Amino acid sequence: MLRDDSVRQEDETLGFNLARFPIQLNLPEGDPTCFRNAREAIRREFRDSVKWKRLRCRGVSQITHTEKGSVYRLEIGHTVEFDWTWEGATAFRPIAMRDFSDETASDYENWASESEIQDSILWAGEVLEVDETNGWIFVSVADPEHPPTTGSFYVRPFEFLAFLDSIFHDPQYDQIQDLLPARLMASAGNIHPEVARGGVQGLPHLENLWQRAWGVLWGPPGTGKTYTTGRQVASVLEDPSERILVVSTTNRATDAAAIQIGRAARDFQRKELAAGSILRIGKGASLGSYEREDLTELLQGTETSYLARIEERFAELNKTTNSEKRALIRKEIKELREEMRDAGRRIFLDSDVRVVVSTAFRATTFLSSELVKKGLESGNAPFTTIFIDEAGLISRAAAAALSLLASRRVVLVGDPKQLAPISKISRILPTDEMTWLANSGLSHLRSFADRKDGIHVLREQRRMHSNICSVVSSYQYDDVLTTSPEADTREAEMPDILKDQPRAIWYVLDEHGEELPTIRAERGPGNRSWIRAATLKILGRLFSDPTFTTAHGLFISPFKAQAKQITAMLAENGHASWSSSTVHSQQGSEADVVIFDTVNAGSYGWPYDEWKRLVNVALSRSRESVIFIASRAEMDEPYLRPLLRFLSPRVLRKQGKKIFWEEVPAKVQSGPVKEDMTKAIDSLGYQITKRLELRPVLSQEQERLCRLELDGKPRLVRGVAGSGKTVVLAHWLMQTVKRLEGQADMRIWAVFANRSLQSLIGSSIESAWDKETDGKPFPWDRVSLYHIREILDVLLPEVGRSMREFQYEYDVAAEAYLEKVDVDTIAPRCDALFIDEAQDLGPQTLKLLTNLVRQTDPDDANSRSVNIFFDNAQNIYRRGTPTWSEFGIDMRGRSTVMKESFRSTQPITEFALNVLYRLQPPDSSPDHKELVNRGLIEKTRRSGNDWWKVRFNQVDGPKPTFRKFANLDSEIQGIADYCRHLIEQEGVQPADICLIYNGGNIKYRLEKTVAPILAEIDVELSVQTNKPFERDGSLLLATTSNSFKGYDAEVVIIVGADQFTAKKIGILPNNLYVAMTRARSELAIFAQQMKSPDAQKLYEVLEDCLDELHERPVVDKEISPHDDLVDLLAIIGDEHRKWLEDLARRFKLSQEPIFSSSGEVILEPIFWFKADDKIHACFGKPPLRQRVQQRIEDLGIRLL
Repeated sequence: MLRDDSVRQEDETLGFNLARFPIQLNLPEGDPTCFRNAREAIRREFRDSVKWKRLRCRGVSQITHTEKGSVYRLEIGHTVEFDWTWEGATAFRPIAMRDFSDETASDYENWASESEIQDSILWAGEVLEVDETNGWIFVSVADPEHPPTTGSFYVRPFEFLAFLDSIFHDPQYDQIQDLLPARLMASAGNIHPEVARGGVQGLPHLENLWQRAWGVLWGPPGTGKTYTTGRQVASVLEDPSERILVVSTTNRATDAAAIQIGRAARDFQRKELAAGSILRIGKGASLGSYEREDLTELLQGTETSYLARIEERFAELNKTTNSEKRALIRKEIKELREEMRDAGRRIFLDSDVRVVVSTAFRATTFLSSELVKKGLESGNAPFTTIFIDEAGLISRAAAAALSLLASRRVVLVGDPKQLAPISKISRILPTDEMTWLANSGLSHLRSFADRKDGIHVLREQRRMHSNICSVVSSYQYDDVLTTSPEADTREAEMPDILKDQPRAIWYVLDEHGEELPTIRAERGPGNRSWIRAATLKILGRLFSDPTFTTAHGLFISPFKAQAKQITAMLAENGHASWSSSTVHSQQGSEADVVIFDTVNAGSYGWPYDEWKRLVNVALSRSRESVIFIASRAEMDEPYLRPLLRFLSPRVLRKQGKKIFWEEVPAKVQSGPVKEDMTKAIDSLGYQITKRLELRPVLSQEQERLCRLELDGKPRLVRGVAGSGKTVVLAHWLMQTVKRLEGQADMRIWAVFANRSLQSLIGSSIESAWDKETDGKPFPWDRVSLYHIREILDVLLPEVGRSMREFQYEYDVAAEAYLEKVDVDTIAPRCDALFIDEAQDLGPQTLKLLTNLVRQTDPDDANSRSVNIFFDNAQNIYRRGTPTWSEFGIDMRGRSTVMKESFRSTQPITEFALNVLYRLQPPDSSPDHKELVNRGLIEKTRRSGNDWWKVRFNQVDGPKPTFRKFANLDSEIQGIADYCRHLIEQEGVQPADICLIYNGGNIKYRLEKTVAPILAEIDVELSVQTNKPFERDGSLLLATTSNSFKGYDAEVVIIVGADQFTAKKIGILPNNLYVAMTRARSELAIFAQQMKSPDAQKLYEVLEDCLDELHERPVVDKEISPHDDLVDLLAIIGDEHRKWLEDLARRFKLSQEPIFSSSGEVILEPIFWFKADDKIHACFGKPPLRQRVQQRIEDLGIRLL
């Protein structure tokens, strides 16, 4: 070991020899800009994360035959998004649940689960594992005498991020931060310096890798990267100067790495193993796994061994009643806890321990140790080499921080073609976040052609049959994967239904025989995640084969709601050999038969690259056979189309009792998808380009409406911005053309108030028509698209008036016409009418238009084919809200609300809605009340103000920005500079940017200042209003919110927000709302400093809403009433919905345990409330135990 005298002296006080090795990574000098950008991304993500989450436990189960001490499974439902990064987090329940203030939170800031249970805490523990499919978290409780209860509790879920934020920002790490720029640049790729000191090379085929100070072991699925890591670690221990740290993501993955090292050590390093020189630290280790492998030596002296001893002492404590013995046992338990607290640190730093295996989070926490910090400041690290396992899941920033622990060598082990560090459904990410948090140290490896010295690729896989391997290899690995002979020759009993069938099947949903809407995705319970109704029926056919039910099978979906639904189906039918989960939970697992259901593959979910990773992980879980469930529309996505060459299109048919496979046509063109390798994969431009390559697939709601059989009577479709109303209009018009095509004098009108919409409506109609008729020409001679002014220009002269009198006041003009003409005498002008953006027309205009439609039944005033598409939030002309019955039409049962927005991201949508509501309170709006009643928006509180949370859009993305300038000159210059930055630095195409303004003077200023600056980079600024838009790659559009209604752009820049006002009216909230909701990915708002009351009000609202959008409380205590209802109904049954909703309206329902005044848990009902000075409690369906019934009777509690 390399230690100096000062270290030896320090060792004497520690009781062990402190490991320190001179840092010699030989990395080139780092760019300080990398460090600044990374630390900003970390700080932004940390601020966006809550310090604590308040969750609700609905069920507690102690894990039988516990392996890790007192471990409990807490059922928290499906309303909380969580992932592996929660492992290691703190969970606890105070005796008195109360809302945290900042001061209260600080009481728990440094709480440690190893210490004595504090008087104020009912139970506490550490999160060991999470199961997102079932909505479970597993907690190791410090004191088995204080087990978890149902009801609310707190979790601090983002400890890993908190440590990263501290390392990159806190002054105490100033000297260490100087080491990070070089490591960040190395984590970004293509830096592989030679190692400073040679030695034992280990495995022969890794010799080149071992000679690099920063290297990559690239292991595609089934190639044995963890096995190879274990063999390499054990073999290089022949070099006495090596001390190795191996980290991985989850406790399960860390155990897998440790066991592979232990197995290899039995072959190469038995003495080191027996001496306790190879250890797995952390409380999350699975003792049973090591016992089964006869490798408990890896846990000697670690926290896991202490937990087992503590558990034994508690068992002894429960057996004795002697007070003296109990006191002695409690003393032993206290001493064991104190020793356990120091065990991990001692092992981590003890030079006699040659190999330490830990979770990445646990290893990161040691960077806060004074001994480690002092060592780094003096140029020493506690290990020579660090292996970062599952490195594809570790962000570049985290990899850079972990590399501080190694003096000589960093080895990243993983696969860039599997899951990434951030796998959330986000339209785009800010460039810094994408670069340093969403990408891993492997993300730069986009092709095997990228391989350089320092990158070793494992090519032979042993998991998948060669037929499946060929699919995976071609899809993601440039056809270089090979299959070991044993993968094809092993014995595998295929289910009868799959015998003599291709190993890789595409189950073509369109041919299954179900109604088309059932094969589309719809929202899951609580309007969360996605499910597909047809999947259950397909599985029903597959599982009708008894041999299929007993196969070792795995159902995988990217969406939690679908995985949960199938989990319930499998459990209900007793299919014990099958399991169901999300893709994100299955990296590293495998099964003989895999069913992968895409559910909602389209342009609305994950970005292109992440979809490819998800599909790759799913396919590569299969050993013998894979069934890929998808519709033709989904398979036409660019990330799925390459699979068409390898998947055999099939469907199961049923004749009587016989079920058989039938080959069906693909009807989708296969072919390679061109990958753009020239753009930086972190830039906004690359992200937007890849997003735009994706094709929209109709949702179940959209498909159902498009396929709705029209009866020639009125229909009303309302929907939030971006819900697809125009798509439904196009399909309904096409259907009406087909229905009436035998009518010789058929006339169909589509009417609008925005001339820019004409080309959009026309192209939507033609697109729908082409798909249904295989290119048959559309009968434009019988269908007319009219601007409302064109109709009024014809009608008004009939009563001696002219549109010149009314300018744009269409409703006043229509009223003038109706004053002169009895509606019963108006001659019909068309057989069917479709009105887009009907809120722009006004009640009188709609009344007039309705009476221009032929009434097919003289005795039925409701027999006019009037189809109205409406969104009052976009009522930019402030028209009155119509009362349909005054038009003589009955919309009861004929109205639909489209519930999902597919345009903007959630941050943009939520910001826009709250700005609108602050400027124009919605209390009296019936549309607003309907959104509330349907659970599509929910009122919460932020910073003491009402905040409306959006539930009709769940796609994440960058938050809007607001920039205010001293004057208009500087504002316009700022806009020009921002546009240039987007195009030149971020690679955004000019056609993906739109400037939206309202003030009359803005057009001139844009043309004078912005246009010349853009011309310098060969971009044309084109100001277009009130006409169909012309857009191409080098043209950047500027227009008004009025003209841009119905359209959208990836990046919207609002120019002169302070000018969204009008004389005698004031602020124009609807116009501003429309402008904001045109943005798909990014929204930037610009303004100049004005002193007018309207401008000041606008600034205040914009800034307050942005503050509250960014606001993250110390505790996220918003447990949604809507989510509560969903979870409660899942327990008691949906048939009790009306009863439960009635109780919730009348009483305040509590879902906490019932406590005594001393804090004792008396009862744990599902919910309870007080009425008439009595407690009424619901315990659900299972019969209550007699003891509980007696307790209820004694307390006078009434059962529900």
